[in-house]
Amino acid sequence: MAGSKVRGELRMTDKPLAGIRVLDLGQGVAAPYCGLLLAQYGAHVVKVEPIAGDWMRGLGEARGDHTAYSITYNFGKHGIALDLKDPRGLEITRRIAARSDVVLENFRPGVVDRLGIGFEDVKALNPKVLYASVSGFGQTGPYVKRPGSDTVLQAFSGLVAINKDMDGRPHKVGTTMVDALTGICAFQAVSMALFGGVKEARLLDVSLMQSIAMLLTPNIADYHLSGGPVPPLNAPAGTYRTTDGWIAVSLVKEENFQQLSNVVGLPDLPKDSRFGSFQSRAENLPALIEILQARFETESTAEWAARCGEAGILANPVNDCGDWLADPQVEATNGYDMLAQPGVGEVPVPRLPGGLPFAGVSPGIGADTRAVLADHGYTVDEVAALLRDGVVSLGGVTA
Repeated sequence: MAGSKVRGELRMTDKPLAGIRVLDLGQGVAAPYCGLLLAQYGAHVVKVEPIAGDWMRGLGEARGDHTAYSITYNFGKHGIALDLKDPRGLEITRRIAARSDVVLENFRPGVVDRLGIGFEDVKALNPKVLYASVSGFGQTGPYVKRPGSDTVLQAFSGLVAINKDMDGRPHKVGTTMVDALTGICAFQAVSMALFGGVKEARLLDVSLMQSIAMLLTPNIADYHLSGGPVPPLNAPAGTYRTTDGWIAVSLVKEENFQQLSNVVGLPDLPKDSRFGSFQSRAENLPALIEILQARFETESTAEWAARCGEAGILANPVNDCGDWLADPQVEATNGYDMLAQPGVGEVPVPRLPGGLPFAGVSPGIGADTRAVLADHGYTVDEVAALLRDGVVSLGGVTA
């Protein structure tokens, strides 16, 4: 493993990936999220992005050269901005790759090969590199050239089809769920490869298509075994409008439906042959939803939550992210930390599984360009020439 040289100084930590060097060529969410996790567990991650910055910096409300998305997916990295269309920019990338234990990229399949920084190119420079390629549909197959996105893969995978509202309309999940899950899957693949020991160069093919399938494994199996679409689980579990909001209700056992019927003041409802079992309720779900919705609309969310709690029914008000941040349970368990981000202020960041707090800041465009170049052997005069010619950039950093 290479030594971890941070901003010109060698710094070792007790984190498990201390000493690992990572070249993060990713933009957006999936590959950068993998790089984020590697950095938080101790790796020295150099994020390479275009002169204008990762396109994620434009997603959402601008805060300097950041958005909430670019901040949260890049904590603890070291940023360099360069022009990959210039041969000198490619040479910088190759020089960093030659000293990296891990290379992450999420260009469309074939792009890195045309640039001369693909797996075979880097392997020739670094015979023990772990090269992770992240894409929508994978590096082979009939869809290899097909562009993928979070929304596209939510629809492709079947996730949208099973994520229906109470009227049966399919919906995408309202966050970059597939991208983030793919980042976690890439992190798992890279971490386990490092754990097992990398004796020779390896290419890891990580796709959004395969990552979301991991989450949907039981749904895929259920569809196959049932010979087609399956009824909703645990009907009539779902969300119901109240007088002042929404409440989510979960049923896991048959007796829960009797409890719910009692709570809404309809104790004889389970005697109706249409609603006597999970299966029959699923088959007659629209009628049942209409009956229950009429009852839920008569009281507040807090009132229904209290009644469900007293009856032993799993239920919760439909919160927003602000409710989560303010919840006393989240506070009592140190669910997040406030991290100071230069030019932005404090940002709430949920802790990693196991309670590990996030650390570091997210670099502005080219914030560490000088330090990264110096770390890889570029002289002061060479850096000045690269800056003058626009091959690299310091972004908003004073020259």
